[in-house]
Amino acid sequence: MERSTLFIWLAVLANGLAGLTGGLLSEHWLKRHLSALVAFAAGALLGAVFLEVLPEAVEALGTRAFYWALGSFVVLVLIEWFLGPHHHDHSQHEPGHHHREPLGSSTVVPSLLAADTLHNVGDGAAVAAAFLVSPQAGLTTALAIIAHELPQEVGDYALLRAAGFSRVRALLALGAVQLSAVIGAGAVLLGSQLVEGLEGIILALASGTFLYIGATDLLPELRRSSAPHEVRGRLLGFLLGLTLVAVAGAVERYVLGGHA
Repeated sequence: MERSTLFIWLAVLANGLAGLTGGLLSEHWLKRHLSALVAFAAGALLGAVFLEVLPEAVEALGTRAFYWALGSFVVLVLIEWFLGPHHHDHSQHEPGHHHREPLGSSTVVPSLLAADTLHNVGDGAAVAAAFLVSPQAGLTTALAIIAHELPQEVGDYALLRAAGFSRVRALLALGAVQLSAVIGAGAVLLGSQLVEGLEGIILALASGTFLYIGATDLLPELRRSSAPHEVRGRLLGFLLGLTLVAVAGAVERYVLGGHA
């Protein structure tokens, strides 16, 4: 338990640092490579769902895991239908892209940060639940979340900068939001001692969420017409995301399995 707890907090820290990456990159680089990063995130998320997160949830809950996963997927579909597209539309966050609503408006930035906060609470919960189930599930989940966090937070950083935030102010705002992952992780650590099977439920919910984000949010962006070199970059990014998750899980199982 102590080792799992250490891994959880290290993963939460790594996720938080990934969320601040945008401040270290030039806007020219972001504009050039953001679509490839989105493709990488899509590959990592979908790989995590089918290779690690959902199988671990099924092992913990049996076939009930599919009901929980489907439930989270349907809830996200309904939220998007009734509340409109969520803020993960990375094309609207690319440097130089003009958001439909004025960036100086009093609602854009608060709603962005509020949505990010809720998202990070869920990320922290998913990482904690995964590490409590097994180290390899935790590693795969953390990698998938960090892969998704990179393009998402890079896009959010670009949007805050376009809204008039200084570099320091934008990083401070995103850093404060990243701390909300601690709430999710802490809640799962506490709840797992009170509710039997909570880890499996959280993993099943996470698998439905990852599937929704990867399949309906990120992948459609990759089908947009673009220059051949961008298409190649997206394809490479997608395959690298899948490969990273698959290799990380295999290496972790090999090490823990005593080289079996």
